[in-house]
Amino acid sequence: MGGISNTIRIYSPISGFVSKVNVNVGKYVSPSEVMFELIDPTDIHLNLRVFEKDLGKLYIGQEIMSYTNNAPDKKYPCKIILINKDVSVEGTIQVHCHFSKYNPLLIPGLYMNADIQIDNKKTNALPEDAIITYHSRQYVFTEIEKNKFEMQEVNIGGTKDGYTAVLNLDNLRSRNIVIKGAYALLMKLKNKEE
Repeated sequence: MGGISNTIRIYSPISGFVSKVNVNVGKYVSPSEVMFELIDPTDIHLNLRVFEKDLGKLYIGQEIMSYTNNAPDKKYPCKIILINKDVSVEGTIQVHCHFSKYNPLLIPGLYMNADIQIDNKKTNALPEDAIITYHSRQYVFTEIEKNKFEMQEVNIGGTKDGYTAVLNLDNLRSRNIVIKGAYALLMKLKNKEE
């Protein structure tokens, strides 16, 4: 009737699994002490670290696509639900996201990356292999006549999915641009000069 018991049932306020145990058998526990950490796998969040210079491009409700390092082609849609207001010593800010759909493959502690679309505009782009870097500048080869090529300097933007944005492609629009083997052409050209 009101005596000491060697066991007691503890009920969790959520369904899930125990991720951390902070007690052991025989340990005295105060009422304010955390005994277990629980995780509800159906309500996991993505915690991103974003550089402070990119903070102005983010907003609550913004959609992102996350992916794991092991399977970068498998995308998991998320929405930003919280943007922290403090900057870490590394110059990053934590951004919390909620997955649109629960996937049991996503477990707490998993390292993930994310693509955040900040602008939705069309741009001219070339395959990465078409652009070469020489003396800290970027170039493409254009065909002047059959088997005769010329190096043209270009200004580049971002790269995604194997394509690089070219900002001054308008002046090359009527010319044939080499999209494969540009590096081999550069080596051939530089060998002739030497």
